[in-house]
Amino acid sequence: MKSQQTPVPGNAEALNYPLYRPDIDGLRAIAIGSVVLFHAFPTALPGGFVGVDIFFVISGFLISSIIFRGLQQGNFSFRHFYANRVRRIFPALVVVLFSAFIAGWFSLLPEEFAQLGKHIAAGVGFSENFILWREAGYFDRASELKPLMHLWSLGIEEQFYLVFPLLVWLLWRWRGSILGVLLLLTGVSFCLNLFSIHDNPTATFFLPQFRGWELLAGTLLASLHLRHFFRQTDPPRQGRGDASESFLPTRRLLDLASLAGLALIGIALAFIGPNDPFPGWRALLPVAGAVLLIAAGPHALVNRHLLARPWLVFIGLISYPLYLWHWPLLSFARIIQFEGVTLLGRALIVVASILLAWLTYRFIEKPIRFGSKRPYKTALLIVGAVLIGYIGFNDYQRNGLPFRSGWAFRYPTVLQPIMVFKFDDDRYFRSGTCHLRVNAGPEGFAKECAANGEADKPALFLWGDSHAAHLYSGLRQHFSNLRLEQYTSPGCQPILGWDVPGFPRCLEVNEFVMDRVRALKPETVLLASRWLGVGEAEKIRNTILRIREAGVREVLVVGPVPRWDPDLAATLLKQYKAKPFKQIPQRIKEGLDREKFVIDRSLREIAHASGARYISPLALLCNEEGCLVQPKHDDFAKAVMAFDDSHLTPEGSRYLMGLIRQQGLLGSTESEMQHGR
Repeated sequence: MKSQQTPVPGNAEALNYPLYRPDIDGLRAIAIGSVVLFHAFPTALPGGFVGVDIFFVISGFLISSIIFRGLQQGNFSFRHFYANRVRRIFPALVVVLFSAFIAGWFSLLPEEFAQLGKHIAAGVGFSENFILWREAGYFDRASELKPLMHLWSLGIEEQFYLVFPLLVWLLWRWRGSILGVLLLLTGVSFCLNLFSIHDNPTATFFLPQFRGWELLAGTLLASLHLRHFFRQTDPPRQGRGDASESFLPTRRLLDLASLAGLALIGIALAFIGPNDPFPGWRALLPVAGAVLLIAAGPHALVNRHLLARPWLVFIGLISYPLYLWHWPLLSFARIIQFEGVTLLGRALIVVASILLAWLTYRFIEKPIRFGSKRPYKTALLIVGAVLIGYIGFNDYQRNGLPFRSGWAFRYPTVLQPIMVFKFDDDRYFRSGTCHLRVNAGPEGFAKECAANGEADKPALFLWGDSHAAHLYSGLRQHFSNLRLEQYTSPGCQPILGWDVPGFPRCLEVNEFVMDRVRALKPETVLLASRWLGVGEAEKIRNTILRIREAGVREVLVVGPVPRWDPDLAATLLKQYKAKPFKQIPQRIKEGLDREKFVIDRSLREIAHASGARYISPLALLCNEEGCLVQPKHDDFAKAVMAFDDSHLTPEGSRYLMGLIRQQGLLGSTESEMQHGR
């Protein structure tokens, strides 16, 4: 997103820079335009996200050209290389991160603001891709509500440039085959990407080892443009060592290459969608398209007649700050506007992004990148980046700075006690032991999940996803005379033979849990889940049948809990803004997901038809006035039922299980087990 073509005036290092090519800035414009349109109008350009892959190729080509030339000229310096990167990247980045912090101060809840602080620190440390990889899971906020989500690609690029210059420098010193090593690394990275895309799609999208081949494609192209670089005894020949010229021999081939490159990018934009496995083999389309357009050179048909047009070149010049600005503006607009941003609103945001990008380029980027006193500028930029990174990390460590209640217009004082809740899934869900981490397999279950030390107690076996795990606190408190055995996994409904995109090991996990049921032979198996739908009715019935065949006396199915859109905290805030209240209402029905009530009725019928007992949390927590917002108990005065859209807080879990015990929905089963019936 931030490759440099323009030499630094008055600097000997300028000799290392390839001659300026306006068509490459035009290609940047195609890339950034695709990304912005996809983010602002997702249905208009379904494959617009591949613009990032085009950026990777451009960046790999230009930056590796600088490194190769520096080594050939004998003036390559790691200090100068990274100082130039700092002056190129940090000016716009620090401004955007600081602006996001200020916007978050006045508009975000503590949990949201804490997450923003973590992402600010990750943005400074170029590790946003690792943060998103670890966050991608069942409790994760929607991507469009993360103002700095887009910095994942910047992280991949800078991680690449931490390693690549040293590798090439060592190969140059040792007279190794640079081209051969680059080919090998490109092939390995591409194969890793192909083999991992279905088993671990989140990691394949965000981690550098699976994306490195796209940057390396650009470096290979640069090596072919600078072939004399690999013949260190041969002098450079006019027109062949110049990265601004194509190595293709004829004008016809140049034109064909440019047309083919444009066609491949067009196909990628039109036919690749966000639901397709990506990158995988599909990423070859934008990557190969970008390679062909760059390889065709500035005089090819598409390059000189389309990509070199002044308005495209202008967009290309501001592409880096435009990339940085557009997503936070869209994200904050979605956060503040509960009903969603209108078409006109998104169009105005795109215009505002372009304006801010130009202002950033004109009055911040150019004055800092060029001119005198560059060492001082570099030092100040590093200090500024470290400072904003510390501010973000401090915000994260202090749980979103809840004292902002008198300042933030989305954070009324009456809601402060319940908005500062920080969920500890390791403690309340037993994550990492009996509730698996995202994408973990059955090997992640600990021995204590079987509760072997309580053999004298009747066994209650808890099976499901995180909506089963959130029952653990309540079960532990109200049914302590049962031996609780827990095997839960995020995103995995307790349905044998059920597969789900994004959680590739669910099939394996559920078969393992079924094996544990056979081995442990508990008196009761409790199935609970988010219950995304009942389209798999036959598989649900088959699962219950197999549990009964394993010797289990009773199967309990716990239906869905209330779900709020986008979450309970935002729903309360929306209610407060519409009609301020001094006390939180006991029940509300606005924002409830009505589909859960439909699923509840259907699931009850399936359970009864299969010989299972059914418990409906919706029947216990909701009535015509809506669903409970807070547990009705003095001990829970500062608690809400759910900490996000639907996962119960520990207090909510204990309250629900208290109701279930009071009404004998699970207590009768407990009594029967104790009497051996």
